[in-house]
Amino acid sequence: MGNDEAVLLGKLQGGDADAFITLYNQYSPSLYTYILHFINTPALAEDVLQDVFIKIWEIRERIKPELSFSGYLYRITRNHVFKLLKKITADEALRLRVMQDLYQQTTDADTLLQWKQYETLLHTAIDRLPPQRQKVFRLCREELKSYEEVARELGISRNTVKEHMMLAMKSIRFFVYSNADGILPLLLTAALLKDIPRP
Repeated sequence: MGNDEAVLLGKLQGGDADAFITLYNQYSPSLYTYILHFINTPALAEDVLQDVFIKIWEIRERIKPELSFSGYLYRITRNHVFKLLKKITADEALRLRVMQDLYQQTTDADTLLQWKQYETLLHTAIDRLPPQRQKVFRLCREELKSYEEVARELGISRNTVKEHMMLAMKSIRFFVYSNADGILPLLLTAALLKDIPRP
């Protein structure tokens, strides 16, 4: 960190709005790109960016000019991103909004190809399940049968069905997350979880 930035941070601690704007202009482009890596939705990425700098302003008195401001900024940004991703997977309305945004981006060939690659990845993850687990998963997920119905159809206990589903979701989630970047894997697995009938 240069002396100029240390001076800016000192001014920021004192509530200097011009110093804050200078730091915002300096870091916001790279931070926005960083956020988009996780959240491929410009509107939401912009929201996260604004939240991060609001947080910086709120805690400005605690910032230490002698420490790496860049590292501190990216740490706060990462925390905000992960909080939003967690919220997206739990909030149906927000998840739908993000899915719609992503679909709207599929007008260009590269994005459409990426979308199809993620869908293929999800199907590959399902196909890699052991035969009995895959059968249980497809009955619950694709035919929307209850655990009780699947247990009767396959001649196994309800607890065995439940265990197969838990292990299937764990395997699918791990495979998708390990082979894809960004928000789409989270959305796909969240949608997958939502559609599984509750026992």
